[in-house]
Amino acid sequence: MTDHEMYEAFLKWILEQKDPDYRIEQISDDQVDFVTESATAHVQFYHLEYEIVSFTIDSPKSEEPLFFLHFELKDLEHAEQLFREMIQSLKKAGSEVRTKVLLSCTSGFTTSFFADKLNDAAKTLGLDYDFSAVPYVELFEAAQDQDVVLLAPQIGYLMKKAKEVLKDKVLLQIPTDVFATYNVNKMIDMIKEALAEHEKMEEVHEDVHDPEWDSCIAIVAVIRRSGRYEIHYRGADQEAPLERGVVIKENLDIRDIEDVLDVLFIKYPQIRGVAIVAPGVVHNGRLTLPVAKINDLDIVGEFTRKYHRAFILCNDANAAAVGYYANHRDCGNLIAYYHPLGTTVGGAGIVLNGHLIIGRRDIAGECNNYRKILNFSEDRFDLARTPEGIAELIAKITLPMICTVGPDTLAVYCDLLTDTNELRDYLLRYIDERYMPEITKLKGNLWEVFYGAGVMIYNLMHGNIEYREELKEFRQ
Repeated sequence: MTDHEMYEAFLKWILEQKDPDYRIEQISDDQVDFVTESATAHVQFYHLEYEIVSFTIDSPKSEEPLFFLHFELKDLEHAEQLFREMIQSLKKAGSEVRTKVLLSCTSGFTTSFFADKLNDAAKTLGLDYDFSAVPYVELFEAAQDQDVVLLAPQIGYLMKKAKEVLKDKVLLQIPTDVFATYNVNKMIDMIKEALAEHEKMEEVHEDVHDPEWDSCIAIVAVIRRSGRYEIHYRGADQEAPLERGVVIKENLDIRDIEDVLDVLFIKYPQIRGVAIVAPGVVHNGRLTLPVAKINDLDIVGEFTRKYHRAFILCNDANAAAVGYYANHRDCGNLIAYYHPLGTTVGGAGIVLNGHLIIGRRDIAGECNNYRKILNFSEDRFDLARTPEGIAELIAKITLPMICTVGPDTLAVYCDLLTDTNELRDYLLRYIDERYMPEITKLKGNLWEVFYGAGVMIYNLMHGNIEYREELKEFRQ
């Protein structure tokens, strides 16, 4: 079957789909929309060197796509599977695009009662609001897919820390008189006013390229956030940044990364090397990520042989360590501790004397292996959920490494860590101040991760490191 025949077959197949939950609108030969009351899914075809298909779900109530991916149309069964995933997301979009308001107090009991009354009022007033409530210990995880967060008066003193973590949310403290009388009308008016005034700050991304690089490279980074997978891609051609974007999916499959690569190589055949960043355990180009049912998969071997380009696979913590060190050469020996929100323990990248230390089978920095022997003041799962607990958790996890390595700098990526002085004070309970490393917090835009991955692929392409020599013949 030729590419054009496959395009015709897939177009015919999607037009034959029948479902009462949406209506089909064929906008043109190259665009078909699937429309619901809350959102619209767009199927767009691009006739380039190869047939490219993009799936996008958007809504008038959402500034960003609720779902996005694009891929080369080369396997009808795979394309149909991706289409079904898109339709599942489209059907869920009705609840996702509503304005979600999360209330929180110490236990969640009194705010749950208030949330019920607010839901009743919103229904009566015809407002597309959804109210829910959680205890404070669950706030920061639950808030990730919410639009507005309301703190009860009794935890109003935590507002400063909450604002530091939940920068992109509308955050309000419920006035005492409103909470005491369950004044739903006044609360809803406050929410409307806050939403009207709220303008999301656009995150500033720094380029991934180094002015000294003389090659066209790409970085693909897998990030798990708010229960979904984000596959970020970006590239640089000497001093000029290339296309930048993100694929959003409910589940992760290795073919999702392959689809991103297919499209990048079609659009930018000059790309010579790709760094892939992933959570999980990385060893010699192989990835183990149990949450995605990936076990010891030879990603580098598979992609190098298929695409005949240089590939390197790096753990997110190691990439962050390399990226930070490359831009702070005066930081001395470095431990970069990487702890995303929603995890009970992070991982560390270690740079000593200018060299990334990975250890035997890449075990260096795998903190998960010893966390169970540490003594915590309370359950480590609870400590990992609030700014108040995270300082103790990070201190006790990094302390063994600090005493072993004696770093000059401890760089921490953790949204919940709002004050590095709290971490410093906790460490001072165990080590003398003269041994204390300089503590710095990494930005939330993951810039160091992307930059470090770029440094790694650059070094591979220029022969500065030895890596999978058996694949050398397959690299351009």
